[in-house]
Amino acid sequence: MVRGQFEKKAVIWSNDLDRRSVALYLRGEVNAHISLEPGGYLSLWGVKGQVPEESLEIINNHEKPLKITGIEDDLPGHIQWKLEEIKPGYLYRLTVEDVSRSAGDYTGHLIIKTDNPHKPALVVIINGLIETVPSDEGSGG
Repeated sequence: MVRGQFEKKAVIWSNDLDRRSVALYLRGEVNAHISLEPGGYLSLWGVKGQVPEESLEIINNHEKPLKITGIEDDLPGHIQWKLEEIKPGYLYRLTVEDVSRSAGDYTGHLIIKTDNPHKPALVVIINGLIETVPSDEGSGG
């Protein structure tokens, strides 16, 4: 899938002796109907009870307002989410926090349902790594 600035080139060959080939160029910019910033992936890592919240912005890039019609997740007992409408119809903030009762790791998804026929569902991947005590990263031994 192409997003952002792009340039493509195609070479057309023919049996014309004066002009055997012609190069065609196509340049443009493709904007997503809806963007997830900084991306469609959130990591919840840390010590149980002290894991920082993570958030992303849902950005509507079109003139017609966007309505989020629901959010589902496949991580019961691991996460809790909150949706904030920053600029009605155009900018939302989704915040996710870990609510795991025990240490361990998990991977799952949030499915954000919208009224946009081009993007009726957005998928956010959630990874969690919950420890009982801080890791010894960088302790040198």
